[in-house]
Amino acid sequence: MTRKTKRQQQVSKISRKKGRFISQDQVFVEELVTEEIETAEESEKWIENDIIEERMEGEAVEDWVDDETVENWTEENLKEFEEVGERLTTEVLCWHDGAAKSIRAVYTGNSRTTVWRKKNEKKRLSDDAKGMKTLDNFFKNTEIRSSETLHSLRSSPFPSSSPFPEITQNPLFSVDNLHKRLEEINQQCLITKSVKKNKELFTYDHLRRLSIRRFIQLLLDGQGKMDASNNIAQAVWNKGTYMATCIRKWGSHFIQTGELLVYRQGKHTKLWSLINDEDFKNECQVWLRQQTPESRSPTNLKKYIEETVFPKLTGHIKKETISEKTCRNYMHFWGYKYDEKKKGVYYDGHERPDVVEYRKEWLKRMFEYKKSMKDFDGDILDVVLEPQLKPEEKEIVQVTHDECHFYANDGQRKIWMKKDEDILRSKHIGRSIMVSAFLCPCHGLLQLSDEQLQVNPHIEHKEAVVLRSIQSDGYWKSEHMLDQLVHQAIPIFEILHPGCTGVFCFDQSTNHNAMAGDALVATKMNLSPGGKQPKMRDGWYINEYGEKCIQSMIFPDNHHLKGQPKGIKQVLKERNLWPIREIRLTCEQCSGKCDDVNLERVDCCARRIMSLQPDFCEQRSILEEAIIKAEHIFERYPKFHCECNFIERFWGFAKRETRRICSYNFADLMKRVPEVLVSVPITTIRKFARKSWRYMDAYDKGLEGRTAEWAVSKYKSHRRLPENIENLME
Repeated sequence: MTRKTKRQQQVSKISRKKGRFISQDQVFVEELVTEEIETAEESEKWIENDIIEERMEGEAVEDWVDDETVENWTEENLKEFEEVGERLTTEVLCWHDGAAKSIRAVYTGNSRTTVWRKKNEKKRLSDDAKGMKTLDNFFKNTEIRSSETLHSLRSSPFPSSSPFPEITQNPLFSVDNLHKRLEEINQQCLITKSVKKNKELFTYDHLRRLSIRRFIQLLLDGQGKMDASNNIAQAVWNKGTYMATCIRKWGSHFIQTGELLVYRQGKHTKLWSLINDEDFKNECQVWLRQQTPESRSPTNLKKYIEETVFPKLTGHIKKETISEKTCRNYMHFWGYKYDEKKKGVYYDGHERPDVVEYRKEWLKRMFEYKKSMKDFDGDILDVVLEPQLKPEEKEIVQVTHDECHFYANDGQRKIWMKKDEDILRSKHIGRSIMVSAFLCPCHGLLQLSDEQLQVNPHIEHKEAVVLRSIQSDGYWKSEHMLDQLVHQAIPIFEILHPGCTGVFCFDQSTNHNAMAGDALVATKMNLSPGGKQPKMRDGWYINEYGEKCIQSMIFPDNHHLKGQPKGIKQVLKERNLWPIREIRLTCEQCSGKCDDVNLERVDCCARRIMSLQPDFCEQRSILEEAIIKAEHIFERYPKFHCECNFIERFWGFAKRETRRICSYNFADLMKRVPEVLVSVPITTIRKFARKSWRYMDAYDKGLEGRTAEWAVSKYKSHRRLPENIENLME
């Protein structure tokens, strides 16, 4: 007998796979299949029957569908297909009673091994439970328990109307106290419209407050602590018993103290950080203070710690490396921040003792001047408040001065650009224009109108403004400053403010403190006569008889060194002040080479003795001499106090406008700057002046540095700060 083909084997296993039909006899099936094959060789009809059989059994439909489609069949083909199908169902496949014996039964879990295993497990559990109470005798009977509870409630000292005696027993849980705490928690649960305050509000703490508020409300409604906390835990937190326990703890603490329980999660760490080591902290902070702002960085701090601090660090912390990110966090913790350098108040020297002492004296004089000054009020500061002057008392007007530089390539810093757009600009700031100007709150820039200029033909300049290019005109020197003051500022001021006294205020630059060429300055004098020392004006001194004597600083004509400077030694000998012991021209303390300086020294060197003489002490700068000669008042702003000079804000306003219209052309800049300076509104200038006076008022009331800045910002709508500002700060 030949071996079955693959198709024959598949057909013979179909009925077994389905579990519904099996062959009557395996031999009969084999003979039948052989007979069918032989018949198929004789007739082409059996080929179609095989195809139909394959379709009936669902096997390899694609094999014959690709060769012949059903749509091409005729009626004869369909009849033959039906005959073959009837033959297969009646002769080949049939059912008998023992057909399902060879099919594997479904496992029900009742095998002998399983029954034996479960029996042993049950026996082991019963042995372990011996001597333990069962559920039917562990709890009391419901009827007995309810009667005992009723008896205990009747014998309770609390009134029957209170369903929660355990709550009312504590006076903190009384109705009055609960209402009081409810009002407090309601205030804490409010969310304001202030974005700054809302940023400080944590979501977790807000949910805790809401839970406490609901907890108190439910207690007042008559619910118990357990029921109230469970309901809140499920409704607010969507959690179970642990959160309910936390809610009871938060609520009880708030009812007792009126404060939210401190969140202690993560506060019990067992790690010890380097930042808690005092020696490590001091070493790093001393090093940071010694560095320049440019060299102060987390990278350099990391290098210093690893190379210097760690090798000599003692204690239980032993490390060799540290990350740059950790160093950055340490610098933030110690008060440093990485930010863009911007112009502002110089706080390092702002509260220096000598600066504070000078500021107090200067403020006394300025507020004394202010009594005789005009003030401005109204929405646009157009209402003039005249000062109350005494007979023959002159009105005082403040005039401030400063210089500023404008650059040709100084355009807008922030601009609107498309996503992939790149703007090319010159890397150099370009040529500069130095502007020196005088400003007063009454007129803004000191300038004359065309009519005033015609009436006063002796005035050479229309405005007290100087524009100067460093590249073409050179540097701005003291002689240029003196020329602008004498020939522009003072004459224009006297025309704009006839009969008034001007308080001309300058900053503490070396240009404004420059002395005249023949001024009495001890540092310019040599010890011996002659040499490279200027020929100074005559000085004076008080002799032993109390008389004021005029002394020439140059040898007379009858001296062999006629016309030559005398020098310090000769001047002191003529005044009988030259010491018996020989002294040097300049000691180490006066030259700045010694750190330990004695401020009370009087005769340490020749220049020190000379500088303490009354005629040298009263020597004024060249600007002060010119202003006093014109019968006006000269004042210097305190060092590092640019906020007191309102022209600084005037420059900021002007620079913003020049940046907006910047064309990156020097010739155009020379044309634009004067137009911008004149275009600043007088109302804006008066607002700048008022803000500077608020700063001075804050310093006069005892505020310092950043506290004064905060007070000025808070009371920006007032001309002056409240008298009790110090108490408000506390």
